[in-house]
Amino acid sequence: MDKQMKEKPTFDQFNNYLKEAVAGIAGQAAGDRDRWVEIGDEVKRADILQLLKKRLESEYGVELVWGESIIFADQPLESVAIQLHHVYSTVYLMERINNKIRNRNR
Repeated sequence: MDKQMKEKPTFDQFNNYLKEAVAGIAGQAAGDRDRWVEIGDEVKRADILQLLKKRLESEYGVELVWGESIIFADQPLESVAIQLHHVYSTVYLMERINNKIRNRNR
């Protein structure tokens, strides 16, 4: 493991971070089965994702990315968390590989 990279969050940690972002932005507790599209409006959902992104970048040093369609996803919150965690895990893995290549070239 690269010394500069903290181990990526587990799905449960990631899901809790998302729920904390919902509570912080939308001012409401959210459960796994709550419909994502019913949590605030599209601006609030985008703000929730931005808050989650900032936390992940701050704690783990890896950026969260998403497609605009996720803001309008009519799915349970847990499904949104699964999709975002999958993408985040992929980006995290790519960053680890890039760091190893960079370190090898020094």
